[in-house]
Amino acid sequence: MLSQMSKEATNYAAILAGMPQPYLILDPRLTIVAASDRYLALTSRTRDNLVGRHILEAFPANPEESGSVEQGPLEISLRHVLATGRPHEMSVIRYDIPNKEGGFRQKFWTPVHTPVVGADGRVEYIIQNPVDVTERVTKNREADARLRVALHAADLASWEYEPETDIWRRSSAVDEMFGFGPGEAGHFAAPFFARMHPDDLTHVEREMRNVAASPDQTTIHFDYRILLPSGDVRHVTSRGEVLRTSTGTVRTVGVLMDMTADRLREAELAASVSNQKELLEQKDLLLAEVNHRVKNTLQLVVSTLRLQARRLHFPVTIDAFEEAISRVRAIISVHERLYRSGNSLTVDMAGHLRKLCLDIVGETSAEKVTVEADALELPTERAIPVSIIVNELLSVVARHAFDRIHLSLKHIAEDLLELHVEINGKQSRPDELGTKIIATMAAQIGGTFEDGSATGGDYGATLTFRAGEC
Repeated sequence: MLSQMSKEATNYAAILAGMPQPYLILDPRLTIVAASDRYLALTSRTRDNLVGRHILEAFPANPEESGSVEQGPLEISLRHVLATGRPHEMSVIRYDIPNKEGGFRQKFWTPVHTPVVGADGRVEYIIQNPVDVTERVTKNREADARLRVALHAADLASWEYEPETDIWRRSSAVDEMFGFGPGEAGHFAAPFFARMHPDDLTHVEREMRNVAASPDQTTIHFDYRILLPSGDVRHVTSRGEVLRTSTGTVRTVGVLMDMTADRLREAELAASVSNQKELLEQKDLLLAEVNHRVKNTLQLVVSTLRLQARRLHFPVTIDAFEEAISRVRAIISVHERLYRSGNSLTVDMAGHLRKLCLDIVGETSAEKVTVEADALELPTERAIPVSIIVNELLSVVARHAFDRIHLSLKHIAEDLLELHVEINGKQSRPDELGTKIIATMAAQIGGTFEDGSATGGDYGATLTFRAGEC
């Protein structure tokens, strides 16, 4: 037993030297007392610069990546093990490793902390077994980037909560919804629960208790109000899923959506339908509400598909989900533009196409995308097919490296429009399904589609169609 050898520190090296797994041993003060050879190799450290030091001192934060290295959750996990005497498996955290020659090396881990309990029942040591998942995280970075773009486009905020430790990891959009500045609320969920409306808090706490007893992959959904420091009330809806770790620890992941505008419009609609005449006068309000509700419904479809995709393992299936999500997202963009504009029947295509392109390829590639569009508006039934065609053309390069995208929408004759796309990218041609979808959308608006007509790119495509009904 480890505790029986505390008087002979040299025994640690003898026990750990030949172990194939990376192990770090900490005392109750979180001071490092031993490390396996494999651990030293994995972290590029020596026993001399680890043993006898506090773990956060031995592994400092990367000063060039302020806020990205998660020392807080790591310490919370260790102190939770000390307090409970139970093992704890963390979710993926970023913790960069110092290089011998200076600087830091980006690394991602899933640490498992296991207590060693003495005869008196107290934790005498903690064994840390860090699993290096950097390669997996790096491979998934493209999918994670697309997820962030999708969430941003759909006005959704992502979160991850662990009831056992109260660790609350979330996107910056969650802090903004609750009225906190970046990093102001810390690593725990308690400050967020404190801002929930008292009339809703009991319901949310009951749902969290139910989560603790729920099996893996259970879907959760609850609505509540947030009381902001200003006195304003914000309405939100939350959807997520229960995930259990290999040790049985419950973790929940999901998305949060601000529903305040919906609730205000519902109140306006309730006031406006007192008689038939007033209802007719409020047709624009009703149309805006329809567009917003369609957008919200499709946003929830996207979030549900995202949660489902987390359980997939085969790349082909994952790619199929990503393509389905991007197509739904293209439709969302049209209804969002209708809802946000003063006109609930037509879409300002110049502004819409610019936003759609950036949603597809990501803000980081904005300098590679140029959009030229005449000042024109299209009705919904034509804007949606055009948006889906643009999505099919650009989604191909969004999954690969590309040098340039140029998109234009111009009048070439009275009531006749031309959408032209040119792409510099090795893989820029739509696949078989994408080609069929483009053909279907073009036929829906009575348009003609031709591809391969590039003048300055590796791939070019042109859609000619009438602005009005055929």
